[in-house]
Amino acid sequence: MHKMPKKTCLIIPCFNEEKRLNFDKFMENNDLVYFIFVNDGSTDKTSQLIKENLKQNYYLLDLKKNCGKGEAIRQGILYLKTLLIFEEIEWFGFWDADLSTPLTELKNFFHYSSNFERKVDVIFGSRIYKFGSNIKRSYLRHILGRGFASIVGFLFKLKSYDSQCGSKLFRKALIDIVFGEPFISKWIFDIEIIMRLKDNYIIEYPLMSWNDYKGSKLKIISNIIRILLDIIKIQKKYY
Repeated sequence: MHKMPKKTCLIIPCFNEEKRLNFDKFMENNDLVYFIFVNDGSTDKTSQLIKENLKQNYYLLDLKKNCGKGEAIRQGILYLKTLLIFEEIEWFGFWDADLSTPLTELKNFFHYSSNFERKVDVIFGSRIYKFGSNIKRSYLRHILGRGFASIVGFLFKLKSYDSQCGSKLFRKALIDIVFGEPFISKWIFDIEIIMRLKDNYIIEYPLMSWNDYKGSKLKIISNIIRILLDIIKIQKKYY
């Protein structure tokens, strides 16, 4: 079995995740992973729940105001830089709080990256329907996701199949390149991540398992105008 790097840190953005955070699943993970839970100004008991479940390799960043997923992740990564564990880790990344991508996939990310002759800098999870995988996603979200991927693929000349999947890993050396400045968009910041990484080697790992849990905070249809405006702003900045 392929071993994980010595240390990895995952940022877990949390907004009103009181009913979806399952710490039993987090505790099943081994001690080679640090977790930074970022409470993004939740109005429920998310912060209290995290505090009650903190353990040696868990950290909490408690943001008083909601700033959106992209900035919450960025603040968590900036916080990581202030911790002693920053010297230990080789990789960092972010993962959805509901563990729609199970933590068992973490080792598979690294195992998959070892198949490439070139040094891999970034690994994106990708929700690809294929034999042998267990991808549970609503038909509507799948269709909307494919439509979005086609649009941004054309506009930005991206080869990514699934830029919006909420599980991504980066080599530590890329931390300032990717997260040094704020993102334009609260939700489709993943496109900006790709634009900032144009000189680095990105691969997409086809997930073995992904589950579309109820309670997603992004309502695609109701926010479609805002998303389109963000696409225009991103294109204007990076082209």
